[in-house]
Amino acid sequence: MDVTTLLTTLFTTLLSGGGVASFMQYKQNRKAKELENDKAASEQWRALYEEQTRAAGALREKLHEVRTALEEEKRQTLMCRFYVCEKLDCADREPPHTEIMKELKQISEK
Repeated sequence: MDVTTLLTTLFTTLLSGGGVASFMQYKQNRKAKELENDKAASEQWRALYEEQTRAAGALREKLHEVRTALEEEKRQTLMCRFYVCEKLDCADREPPHTEIMKELKQISEK
């Protein structure tokens, strides 16, 4: 076999559809794999986003509970201070009602 026969055989194989079809199928397979990888990456990002959203929601709820508990403790502290004498003589009892009532109103407004 000489070079012209080999080249002729190669060109007829490529042009007859076997080579072109395999080349086109290779491109399609490659594109399909890229799309599959993109889909998997998209699903992973979506799952990560949903997980982070759930975690953030749980943290917001916990923060709300802590803030509510803190506000309740502040109210309890102010109510205890409401009944404390400022003078040592119990006969002259003068609790600081006016200042504490202002603080209670400020906390209630929040």
